[in-house]
Amino acid sequence: MKKLLKKLILYTLIIAISVGGVVVYFGHKEYKEVIQTVPLNVAIDEIRQREDYVPLSEMNPIAPQAMVATEDDRLFERHAVLDFWAIGRATWRNITSFRLVEGGSTIPQQVAKNIYFDHSASFVRKISEYFVTRDLLNQYTKEEILELYLNIIYYGDGFYGIYQASEGYFNVFPNELNDGQATLLMGLPQAPSYYALSTNLEGAKKRQKHVLARMVEEKQLTRERADEIYEIDIEYK
Repeated sequence: MKKLLKKLILYTLIIAISVGGVVVYFGHKEYKEVIQTVPLNVAIDEIRQREDYVPLSEMNPIAPQAMVATEDDRLFERHAVLDFWAIGRATWRNITSFRLVEGGSTIPQQVAKNIYFDHSASFVRKISEYFVTRDLLNQYTKEEILELYLNIIYYGDGFYGIYQASEGYFNVFPNELNDGQATLLMGLPQAPSYYALSTNLEGAKKRQKHVLARMVEEKQLTRERADEIYEIDIEYK
């Protein structure tokens, strides 16, 4: 019985290593194809040259702070390409759900995905994203990556990037957003179709409350200031 168990474990390991090798091979192959078609620096230069691209210096400062607090609070602490804590959490969810339901994506990974890939989920795709993310982190600062993220992410109602969202929802430039508007917007990308202000302002406000709570936990806001921001009336055009 023990010999049979050892053989089963050995065969399982061999199969797992073989499958893993195949996944890495095809993931790296896909990465090479997209990078050779459009090099990373070329893709990013094209994004930065858009008329609606907004540098961090021209945004309400609370916007990037809120995004980091709610989407990737270890962005400026993490030195590895991957966030193994997030991956561990996502892996557990994937195993218990028997399918790929969560990717454990960081902001750099989401930038890589939005530049080169669609939103389909597969293990091969995750490997491809890993290699693009590695290049991104090697070539750009965390601040530059955060700026890119805020400019390309979807905010619902057809608005991509913070400029379109600010102008489309509130008829203001990103540096004119008040703290209530800014923290509300930063909660939308988590589920933009669901939280779109045209159909679910109440849900978006609940999400804003979560964003503000995370900022309090990260000591970016006092509880009193967070409560004041939440009470700011939100009107969108």
